Amino acid sequence: MNINHKGVLKLTKMEKKFLRKQSKARHVLLKHEGIQAVSYPTQSLVIANGGLGNGVSRKQLLLTLEKCGPVEALLMPPNKPYAFVIFQTIEESKKAYFTLNGKEIIDDLGQKIFLYLNFVEKAQWKNMGLEALPPGLLVVEE
Repeated sequence: MNINHKGVLKLTKMEKKFLRKQSKARHVLLKHEGIQAVSYPTQSLVIANGGLGNGVSRKQLLLTLEKCGPVEALLMPPNKPYAFVIFQTIEESKKAYFTLNGKEIIDDLGQKIFLYLNFVEKAQWKNMGLEALPPGLLVVEE
């Protein structure tokens, strides 16, 4: 970000592109999945582009997230292009938001993927169509 001679904040082309993509990810998650992003920090984040449907492995995403603090839970729904992460504290989730938002990672096939993070009030474990899990696999809460 730059401030021009009139004291007005001016975004770079890359910053504008990032904000558009993050806004689009927020809109798509709400429209297609019913996942509502919030404007204030919480322990829970939704990671657009960081799901199994995009070729990102659980191990790879967990290694990236743990650089920001201990991960309490990571949910990666089958065939979805997003994941949920819950950190132990709000400070850790804020660190992840500011550190990883727009960050490029390489998936298991060697393709570049950009992560777009948004805070969510709560990861909706039950409303995510977990009926599609393989037979015999259960999600145990708490």
